[in-house]
Amino acid sequence: MITVASEKLAVRLCKYIDRSTDVDYLRYGIEIIIRGTIKFLALLTTAYILGVIYPMIFVFFTFVFFRFLTGGHHYSTYIRCLTVGLIMIVGISYVVNIIGDMIDTGTLIVLLISSTLFGIILIYKYAPSNHFYKKFTTLQKKKLKQYAIATVVIWSILLHVLIFGSFSTEPILASILGFIFQIGSIHPFSYLVVNKIERLIERRRTQ
Repeated sequence: MITVASEKLAVRLCKYIDRSTDVDYLRYGIEIIIRGTIKFLALLTTAYILGVIYPMIFVFFTFVFFRFLTGGHHYSTYIRCLTVGLIMIVGISYVVNIIGDMIDTGTLIVLLISSTLFGIILIYKYAPSNHFYKKFTTLQKKKLKQYAIATVVIWSILLHVLIFGSFSTEPILASILGFIFQIGSIHPFSYLVVNKIERLIERRRTQ
């Protein structure tokens, strides 16, 4: 449905600007925008209902930002991707909402340092990691990897500044857990888990 609507809109726009050869490119871009908007609105609505919209924003934007830099596994259908993303991001936000006030500064610093090292190691070994980056040259992938590692270091320094500046624990913890969730998705084990879930779903559908 989204693909059909995106294609119709792309055709109309291409006719309007007299660029009929660019329909596929425009359709792809429109489809990404529509799917992303639906996903974000679904997250906002669910988080609002559960009262976790504040931590969810930090989980979501940290996840999306580093996903753009490092890649990660994808489910075969939009609905599956939406469902899993909704469960994980809202679930993490809910956990943050419960335990955020229980985490002391020392624990938060240890968690941040550990996640930073964890992220750098996985990025060095596996990033960029998904089909989108297959068309990149080796040099482009190397530069993206370096940029991702540098960004992790900057992100970590920023969070350290916020911690020592007595900033609220909740958004810091939310960002750390969002980062861990995303970085974990580039590890081969995550792909193995996703593939097993996909096969299980397909098996049940055919029964």
